Amino acid sequence: MKKLLSAAFVIAVVAVLYTQFTDLAYKLGFAELKMVAVLENSEKLKVKCDAYSLGFFDEIKLQNKFQQCINDYEAKGYKIISRHDA
Repeated sequence: MKKLLSAAFVIAVVAVLYTQFTDLAYKLGFAELKMVAVLENSEKLKVKCDAYSLGFFDEIKLQNKFQQCINDYEAKGYKIISRHDA
C-alpha cells in the first residue's frame, strides 16, 4: 500500500513540475512553430512547403522563408490545396 501511495505522489509531483516548466519555458520565449502547405498543379503533381522550429527562433524569418517557398511554386502554376499553421 505504501508503494502505491508513494508512486501516486511521485506521479503527481512530476505532473505539476512538468506543467510549471512548460509554462515558464513559453514565457521565456521557448516556442514551437509548425507550418505546412500542400500545393498542386494542373497535372495533379503535388509539392509540400514546410517549416518547423522548436526552441528560440526568429519567427518572422521562418515565416518569410515558408512564404517564399509557396510563392516560388505559385509562380510555376501550383495552387494551394491545403495549409496548416500551428
